[in-house]
Amino acid sequence: MVIRHLPVSRPPRTAFVLGGGGNLGAVQVGMLRAVIDRGYVPDVVVGCSVGALNSAIVAADPSPAGIRQLADIWLSIRNEDLLPTGRLSAVRLLTRRSMSMVPNDGLRQLIAGSLPFPRFEDWPIRLEVVATSLTSGGEKWFGRGPVEPAVLASSALPGVLPPVEIDGEMFIDGGVVNNVPISRALELGAERVVVFHVGNFQRPRPAPRRPLDVLLQSFSIARNHRFGADLARVPPDVEMIVLPGIDPSPLRYNDFGRSSQLIERGHAATAAYLDRLESAVSL
Repeated sequence: MVIRHLPVSRPPRTAFVLGGGGNLGAVQVGMLRAVIDRGYVPDVVVGCSVGALNSAIVAADPSPAGIRQLADIWLSIRNEDLLPTGRLSAVRLLTRRSMSMVPNDGLRQLIAGSLPFPRFEDWPIRLEVVATSLTSGGEKWFGRGPVEPAVLASSALPGVLPPVEIDGEMFIDGGVVNNVPISRALELGAERVVVFHVGNFQRPRPAPRRPLDVLLQSFSIARNHRFGADLARVPPDVEMIVLPGIDPSPLRYNDFGRSSQLIERGHAATAAYLDRLESAVSL
């Protein structure tokens, strides 16, 4: 958890940065509720992976009503809607002749049914989401044109969900290269950056038991390494508010049955954190 305060006389340009985290994206809903309730309003929202979908909703309506809509979306998700493994064994999933373990039909339907506008240009608050080029390996930022394919690409967990083709190029999860994109917020001129990083908690990593566990854990390590390096390079005149994550305890990557609990815990942790900060500033 990191914070640097700017002088009161200098009104900051505020960016919300929403990182990836799969089903832990529910935690961001609670975080957002606490932040919005305390009067924070973004001038720009940047998101990655599941944070791309959450970013789209909050950038469309950064109000308590908008956050309630986002919560309703999360509470409507069933496990089989997004990652329907059915009766396929792990071996068959990993050896099947396909670029992914499961199709993205459910995720595509969720995104299409959740987005209030079709194009980035329609959003009242600037919105950008990141994906990773499967060809060049570089990060690609989307801030113009159709939103649905960009959010779908940003959320395409490698190997689990299929790559998404946009303008003849294949893209996968933005978290591969920039999972918590504070660097983009700085490039856009943000003076205050509020970071919604659901992996921002400390717990000894469990010993993996399956190849998929090793893959996902390695992915998590790489993402957090980039975040730490970027955080260390933030200029001293930028106010950084890195919200505390919560330890969700063991949670399977395709388990969406605890969203309500995660939302409430995310809200409680963020509300308590912001209350402490406000008390410290008033002293």
